[in-house]
Amino acid sequence: MACPFFIPVERVNDLALPHPARLPLGASWRGTCGAPGHELSIPDNVELESCNLGYARSCPRLPKQRSSDSVRFAVARDTTTKISLQFVLEAAHLPVEHGLLDYDLLSQSWISRHSQAGIQKLAECFMQSYLERKAPLSA
Repeated sequence: MACPFFIPVERVNDLALPHPARLPLGASWRGTCGAPGHELSIPDNVELESCNLGYARSCPRLPKQRSSDSVRFAVARDTTTKISLQFVLEAAHLPVEHGLLDYDLLSQSWISRHSQAGIQKLAECFMQSYLERKAPLSA
């Protein structure tokens, strides 16, 4: 579950997060904060753990009134032409919004997108990590 206010910018391998492939976005990411009033604040390495893992209740930038605390993604369907990505936004550990986002493998573009740009960016990072893991290793 990633923080819904986290805006990933680059994938990194130098954060001390366990099992990067099992992280909510499929890898560790650096980025900026998108919380209202803190746009473009750059979290330090300690704060990035909460950004990458969600439920960052100790983060001083989190708005007191927010619609969600975290977002999680999972591949719901993967065919030769399309990947359906399920998303769930949670607040207080309960689902508050869910749906599917579809990605066309042939055109390498999104068929359906999330209405919030920040959630869509998190979905794109998840998809990037998923596709990289799925790609056959070259010999």
